[in-house]
Amino acid sequence: MKRLKDILTIGDIILIGALCVFSFASIPLFRVLTPPGTTVRIETDGKLFATAALSKNQTFAVPGPLGTTIVEIHDGHVHVAESPCSNKLCVKTGRIHLTGQLIACLPNKVVVRIVGNDDAPYDALTQ
Repeated sequence: MKRLKDILTIGDIILIGALCVFSFASIPLFRVLTPPGTTVRIETDGKLFATAALSKNQTFAVPGPLGTTIVEIHDGHVHVAESPCSNKLCVKTGRIHLTGQLIACLPNKVVVRIVGNDDAPYDALTQ
């Protein structure tokens, strides 16, 4: 079996390194280009439970199969404050505020999603 060192040339190594650098350097660019959301959609079991503006501080008690999930909107961010699920991944997700971000509590079937301006329903067009 050939060793990787024997297969790769110096040009291959430089190309792979450059691709890795550009890939990691572009990650912050997504945060800059993603607009902040304006609205929070809270769904439970696939059905819309509530829609609220991110600009207004409020708290929602969202019922689910395991119990009540507490969703809080504060200072333009939304987070799951409490959840009856065992792993608490939804709580550990933290605060979100950018269009397209979401928090999902799969055991309790609750999804909190940030949506943006409804005037721009398409993010890409292809032909």
